[in-house]
This record gives sequence, C-alpha cells and structure tokens, in this order.
Amino acid sequence: MNKLMQMAGAYEATPETNHSPRVSAYDKWLATYKAQEREEAKKEREAERAENFDDDDDAPRKKPRRTSLNIIMADDLPDEYEAPDELVEGLITTGAGSILYGDSNAGKTFFAIDLGCAVARGEPWHDRRTQQGMVIYLASESPKSVYSRLQAYKHYHQCDVPNFAIVPEPVNLWASDEDTDLLIEEINTVADRTGQSAALIIGDTLARMSAGANENSGEDMGSVIERFDRIRRETGAHFMLIHHSGKDQSRGARGHSSLRAAVDTEIEVQDSKEGKFAQVTKQRDLDGKGNRIGFQLHPIQIGTNRWHSPATMCVVLPADAPERIQVFKGAQAKVIEHVTANPGVSKSDLKDALLGEYAKSGIYQAITALVDAGHIREETADKTTRLYRELPALGGLSAQSI
Repeated sequence: MNKLMQMAGAYEATPETNHSPRVSAYDKWLATYKAQEREEAKKEREAERAENFDDDDDAPRKKPRRTSLNIIMADDLPDEYEAPDELVEGLITTGAGSILYGDSNAGKTFFAIDLGCAVARGEPWHDRRTQQGMVIYLASESPKSVYSRLQAYKHYHQCDVPNFAIVPEPVNLWASDEDTDLLIEEINTVADRTGQSAALIIGDTLARMSAGANENSGEDMGSVIERFDRIRRETGAHFMLIHHSGKDQSRGARGHSSLRAAVDTEIEVQDSKEGKFAQVTKQRDLDGKGNRIGFQLHPIQIGTNRWHSPATMCVVLPADAPERIQVFKGAQAKVIEHVTANPGVSKSDLKDALLGEYAKSGIYQAITALVDAGHIREETADKTTRLYRELPALGGLSAQSI
C-alpha cells in the first residue's frame, strides 16, 4: 500500500504537457504498477506456499475446515413470505451486491454519489423511497473529484450529509486480504463511533480496486468476488461496485462473466443522444429488469479557481428517460421488413419468401411472437390471413397500420 501511494504521488506530481495527455500518462503509470503488483503478488504466493509446509514432515498445513453447511429443510421454512428488504425501493436490497457500469464520462460517479446521498439522508430518490443508513464511499480512483461533487450536492440542496464517509486511500481486493481486513475493521469502527450501521458501500472503481488483476481471468476475479462477498457479509451493507463497459458496449460490462453472475443487481449508465439514463440489466430478487431512470447533469458554480474565475461542478437532477427502441433480430427482423414493404401480404406468401433463409417453423414462430407483442396485425378473410405492420402510438394517437 505504501508503495502504491508513493507511485500515485509520483504520478500526480508529473506535470501534463500538450505532448503527453493525462490519459496516456495514467495508462503508463497503471501498466508499470500492474507489472510490479503482479511480480510482488507472485513472490507473496510463493512465500505463502513455503510457509504452509510443516518443518518436520514437509506436509502442507490444512486450513480450518467448516463444520456445517447449515442445511435447511423446506418444511422448516416459515409459511409467511418474507419480502426482500429494499434499501432503495425497487432497485437494490440490503446486504446484497450490485454493479453500476457504463462508458467513461457517462455519469456513473455522479449517479452513484447522488444515490448515496439520498440513502445517507433517508430522502426519496427519483420517486423511490430509501432506508437511511451510513454510506461508505471507497474513492480509490479520484478522491478529490468525489469531494467536489459532494460539496456541489450540499451546496445545491442546501443540506448536510452527516452519514456519508469517504475512504480516500486505495483499497485492493485482489492482492491479499490485508485491505479487506482493514476496511471491515474501519467500517465497524465508524459504525461504533456514529451509532449508524453501514447500509451502502460504493466502490469506485472495480479497476482500481483490483489493481494488478486480470479482469478477464476467472481465477483473479474469483478472488475479488470472494472478498467482495466477505465485506458484504461481515458489515451487512449493500456493496455497489462502479465498473466500465467493454470495448463493445452491447456486450455489457467488461471482464469475466463471473462478475455479473455474482451480483444481485446490474445497472448500466448510458449517455445517449436523447439524454442520460440508467437501465436495470439484471435483477435477482426484485421486479424491474429493463426499468430506466432518467437524469441530467446540471452545472452550478461552487467557488472560484486560483485565477478567480468561476469553478463549476455538476449535480444530478431527475429527467425523463429516453423511450426504448425495439430492435428486431433474426427471423423477426425479416418478417417485420417484409410486412412493412408488402402490407397485406398473406402468411403463406411470407413463408414462401423467407423459406430460403429460415425454417418454416422458425418463420411461423416469429410471426406468432410479433402478433402477440402487437408489432404486426393479422386479418383473416376468405380463409386467407394477411399481415399488417402495427406502429406504436405516438402523442396519444392510437396505433396505425400500413
């Protein structure tokens, strides 16, 4: 950790020039750090293996065994249903885990801080109720930007946020248990001092909190997930990790699939031409997969810089989420295309036109699914079924066919 801080200090002290953009400097710094971190981790693992052998018989010492898996019989479950304990209504539950991901500059950190402040204050958030509790923000990537965004929130809303704690030191969930042990200890210390149990932990970002690890490695991410789960388990808090999209944004968050499998909720933040929004892309215990939360970034002046020019920062304000655009694929796309170009085409003629590309059963399945979803309409006369494209209602007008 000391070495990491020294390297970070060296990086921050490096002046930027027009020939060396900040992102390039950061990439060089991160590559150097990752190489050294991997080498040190390798040495640590070799040392641990050496220590795990008994001096007398060279036999490896076994870790303590679990004595029970706490099996529960179905008949022992209570008759009364216990609903998930929601921390933010319809979005995340207490003690669970989530990933909030998106492209750079999509607004992930703004969105997470705004949500965290609402939980810390126990205030409604985007028309959703919240449980009040302590929020722990792991500002491993950029503590100063977190400070300024919190200051902007307090300034705009004219309020205090007393239950919001910031951890400015980097936390590594991959290299060893050291940071995990310390984090759990300090979270419990904050809870004892304030009388508020941790309700929400926000990790910003997964990349910085797994420095040295290979995000595409199931083994490396398995270690991160194990410590992620341990922190949730021992603090009782919901743990939200901020992450980045992959190069192909349509494939979701970057990295190994075990990350998505491990969390209860996954939320994607997008910055589209129609506006910014967050969309629930996975929901384990609650309804709402596919739900969108619209928001905008509103700039405000929070002070002046060293040249006495206005210094601005953004706050999150609610906004209407852009409407989802239906994307058709495979046989459904071909059916839509053909019916749109040939309104009133018979089901039989449509089948004949597409048989070269798709099986008969696949064509009829696509037609049935599109009819059931209201995208095309059937009309039967003289024993012939004809198909028409249904357009969605716009501006309160009823659906039209062409």
